[in-house]
Amino acid sequence: MSNTSSSPPKPQNRRSWWISAGLIVALFIITAIFVDVPSMLQIMRQTNLALLLLGAFFLLLGIAIIDFRWWYLLSRQPSFQRTLHATHVSYIVPMLSPIPNYISRVVLTSAATRIPLAKTTTAMVVERMIAQIMRISTIVLAISLGVQSELSTTSMVRSMLLSFTVLALYLIAIRYGETITQKVDAGLLRLGIGEKRAARLSGMVRDALHSEVGMKELLLALAMTIVMWSSFFLFHFFVILAMPLTMDVHAKATVALGALALTPPSAPAMLGIYQISQIGPNLVLRLGTLEDLLPYSLMLYFLQLLIWMALTIWSLSKLDMRFRDLFRFHHPSANEDGFSDKPS
Repeated sequence: MSNTSSSPPKPQNRRSWWISAGLIVALFIITAIFVDVPSMLQIMRQTNLALLLLGAFFLLLGIAIIDFRWWYLLSRQPSFQRTLHATHVSYIVPMLSPIPNYISRVVLTSAATRIPLAKTTTAMVVERMIAQIMRISTIVLAISLGVQSELSTTSMVRSMLLSFTVLALYLIAIRYGETITQKVDAGLLRLGIGEKRAARLSGMVRDALHSEVGMKELLLALAMTIVMWSSFFLFHFFVILAMPLTMDVHAKATVALGALALTPPSAPAMLGIYQISQIGPNLVLRLGTLEDLLPYSLMLYFLQLLIWMALTIWSLSKLDMRFRDLFRFHHPSANEDGFSDKPS
């Protein structure tokens, strides 16, 4: 696996905190104005606990695959157990702050395992590429399923075939990324677009198709991701099945797919950002109503928060770290190992 030099991601500034706070306030205002809060709370109280626990099981299964895939992308170094604990503590950070998941993963993995930042950054580039492939394929699957009149084996197979076709085309594009980038470059110049703009657009194409690993490694990581996302879909699906919402099974499956594509558990976000990222596009696509989407989104979020918090507390004890250390590592004064030079 390539270990090219990369610069560590920069920590978030105060503007991110203000934006996140604004989104939380906006969520509360929207809820107060447009949602019948007592009815929403009643929906959450009437949720089927057995189905909710079944969904939580598939979430834990997906998390186990996240742990193994991250260890694999780091060339199976150091021990799997230490990588597992480093992964767990990194996931709670974006759920409680506006620090993006990829920053917390890179910085905390490097700090907890002493793997160089360049190596963890390279692994994250590959992981983010795979995530984009899965998001696009899942969105195509959700839209394809949504336009069909019913949920049946035939409709699911048809939608999945379309989704896998998109996936295959993306992999072919990665395989011939350099050729495609050159053709895009030439095509943009023929269209009379300025050199700077053409270079910027072709650079975006190059970034989307450039992989730091070989095709064999990429395919194995992708196979693990497909199993992981299948587990996450079952988590989303059983949670929405557990809730007494005004949707049929077809609509629930479509909303579960849409929620998975927009806010997968492998890319967590804090309260407010999570709900708006998930509910807004689903409303635009008319996959559900605010009265149904909001309690579903809140249930998904707090289930993930509860499970990640439990895993974080367990892993912090194994790594001999304190909870406040998770955020101290992202401070601008942190050194190359992720530890702040200032006394705690």
